[in-house]
Amino acid sequence: MKIELRTIDLKEKIKDFAQYLATTDRIILSAKFGDGKSYLLNQLSCNEELSKDYKFFTIYPVNYSVAKNEDIFEYIKRDIIVQLDKDGLLDKVDLDAVFNSLFNFDDIKALVSFLLSFVPGGAFYDKVFQKFCDKKKEYDEKKHTKDKYLTSFSQIKGSIYENDGYTSLIRNAIEWIKEDHVINGPEWKKKKAVLIIEDLDRLDPKHLFRILNVLSAHIDDTTTPDVVTNKFGFDNIVLVMDYETTAHIFHHFYGKDACYEGYMSKFLSREPFRYDIQPYIAIQIERELSKELGITHIFTNFIKFRMRIRELSIRDLKKLTMFDTQDRIRRDYYEYKHMKFSTSLPLFHLILYMVECGMTVDEIVTDMKSRITHTSKGEMRNMCQEYIKLMYPLYSIKEKSNISYIQYGTEHFFISEITNNNIIIGVEVEPVYSWVNPVIKIDGMDLEEVIRWCLSEFSDCINLAALWDTKK
Repeated sequence: MKIELRTIDLKEKIKDFAQYLATTDRIILSAKFGDGKSYLLNQLSCNEELSKDYKFFTIYPVNYSVAKNEDIFEYIKRDIIVQLDKDGLLDKVDLDAVFNSLFNFDDIKALVSFLLSFVPGGAFYDKVFQKFCDKKKEYDEKKHTKDKYLTSFSQIKGSIYENDGYTSLIRNAIEWIKEDHVINGPEWKKKKAVLIIEDLDRLDPKHLFRILNVLSAHIDDTTTPDVVTNKFGFDNIVLVMDYETTAHIFHHFYGKDACYEGYMSKFLSREPFRYDIQPYIAIQIERELSKELGITHIFTNFIKFRMRIRELSIRDLKKLTMFDTQDRIRRDYYEYKHMKFSTSLPLFHLILYMVECGMTVDEIVTDMKSRITHTSKGEMRNMCQEYIKLMYPLYSIKEKSNISYIQYGTEHFFISEITNNNIIIGVEVEPVYSWVNPVIKIDGMDLEEVIRWCLSEFSDCINLAALWDTKK
């Protein structure tokens, strides 16, 4: 038996993050390293509803960590342009507007050279080349003293005044994305552009703050200092990092009296969006376990088992999804007196999962001897049927014989064993309103001794070595 965890339901968290995007221009998505930030972002970018209103661009500054400060923003620009091309948005750019925004022909020549280096031949390639040829004469005639002076600033790599061809290209593309278009084909509904800066917590600390400082210098448009904006015109900027851990690193670098909140306020419009995927994975695993074991209410009574799953790290939860109980089966059945119980029965697989989660003998005993929680009469009957099917081998071993009728409270049930070659491979439990003796009452049954004994004896048919390694 193996759990298959194909997807993790993050609908509520996506809804919460969408609210942040709608009301917050600068966001820090905060979670500990390995807590599933990237998984959430992938789910966001694939979300059908969000895709109607947002266009996401993701960059990974870990790739720039060894670059010089003045080169970092060049890498960012190129990564954004590559994504624009991948999404078919470069050919939407108004090249006339981009070229007209530039003062220096060397700048346009560098931009065109870059575009033609990775854009395959075709209509866009031809358009870029033709525009380049058309503008050459115009830019030769446009040069004068003022232009040269302004150009000297706009061409300095990494400068806050930098406004080269790459920047103009990105701005123009972002402006196009943020408007409605109907062009001889599918209609483009305007979207907000979101820049996601990923994996900042993977950076070496000294590179982290160096890159944050570079981003800080460019995050505001210096021509409109009173307006909260950014160099490229993105509607939202999302930094992906562990906010609390970064605080410790910050104080280690700048001293305990340095104001971390003041430093980070440059990147924040409100409190960080805190996220942890662990509870979502745990809940999904519980659902899958319930389904595989055929016990809908398994975690209603097995409280310690639920607590143990919810305490596991993401790494351990992932291991649990890869765990195959068949690898721990030593024999096809366990034999006690004249009874043979197949190791395919849910009880054996439940015990193996409990052991894999790190539960001790005492914890397993405590969970298994718990009483069925009293609920409504109908639900109570269903729960009894599930638990009798699960615990039947223990009841039989306790009574040292096969059982036909079981009573819990005022409810009575008939047991029928499904056998193959005299091995019990399944149990059917049906409520009855008339019965014959003997009737076994299980609501007052003390199972502790038999559970402890069985855990030891079951080692002959299932591998429980880890259980005894953790025994207290």
